[in-house]
Amino acid sequence: MQAPLVVAAGVELHVITVSKHIAADDEFERDGIHFHFLKIPGIPRAALGYQFDRGRISACLTRITPDLVQGFGTESSFGYSAVSSRFPSVLMIQGIVARITEARGKSALWRQPQLCIALLFERLTVKRARHVICETGFAADFVHSYNPRAITHIVRTPIQDSWFDIAPSADTTAAPEVLFVGWVVPAKGVDVLIAAFADVLKTCPRAVLHVVGSYEPAYLQDVLMPAVARFGVTDRVHFHGGQSASFIADRLARAAVVVLPTRMDTAPNVLAEARAAGVPVVASAVGGIPELIEDDVDGLLVEAGAIAPLAAAVVRVLTDAPLAARLSRHGRERVRRDHRLSEQVPKLLEIYRGILAESGARA
Repeated sequence: MQAPLVVAAGVELHVITVSKHIAADDEFERDGIHFHFLKIPGIPRAALGYQFDRGRISACLTRITPDLVQGFGTESSFGYSAVSSRFPSVLMIQGIVARITEARGKSALWRQPQLCIALLFERLTVKRARHVICETGFAADFVHSYNPRAITHIVRTPIQDSWFDIAPSADTTAAPEVLFVGWVVPAKGVDVLIAAFADVLKTCPRAVLHVVGSYEPAYLQDVLMPAVARFGVTDRVHFHGGQSASFIADRLARAAVVVLPTRMDTAPNVLAEARAAGVPVVASAVGGIPELIEDDVDGLLVEAGAIAPLAAAVVRVLTDAPLAARLSRHGRERVRRDHRLSEQVPKLLEIYRGILAESGARA
């Protein structure tokens, strides 16, 4: 988390979130950070245009009177509340719903009609934003497609130094572990990974696949579990569900390769965390990923949805020790250069100062 360094730089930081799972509003301060938990009714928030979220956040902002508001995400109430407030603001774009929906196809809108609301809010939020923090040029291009006048700032997501301290804890050549970390949803392509893993086992029969991440129940039960059974790999694939950072760190210490067969992504954190830990990565060459990974230098890139090339890339890492060592070394070097807190937080603070100077507020 970048917050401690921001606070150390003299910023009074307030964090606002909403929840229907708390009994009442709660405010407290910890490590110099002021937290505001706002209770909202247990209603279909998105279907009602997040009006309760926005009202509660707006009232909290009025009470705090911040010099600057930073909104996270584009598809719900937080980003829109920031850019529509009366205070200077900056939007931090994360996943891009429009691009993910395009990758999944129009049928995704029929299966998940809530995506229509997310798409609407994304468009409204981006159009209202003057300053947008993007992790990649891919995201910046998307912002300008909706809002040509927006000012975009490229800042890589900082990761904690602890990811660099992870050391291998197992012999990855004996029973190599293939690891996926992320949301287990159709957009992430875990179904493609399972099919590719069945091919990997033909060359590396002792390999094991671990899938870590919260899952979409229908995708797990109707797509992934039948695929595991169909390919006869039930005893070689393990689904762990959502887990803590310490659990993920332990799995990274055991992993021979991290695989992200995503159909679309902006800048997935797991690619930085895995390389910081020295684990080679194989990922789809989509979205902002080619800006984060140089193919055959600090990772391997493959065509999204292509089963055979994905399997071949994984097998290369598992069977070519010099390649795996090279990817590991270069990957760690690049993440150390591009994602260290000490490098990225000053960039963030400079963006804040520029926005405040532009608005005439106190810098």
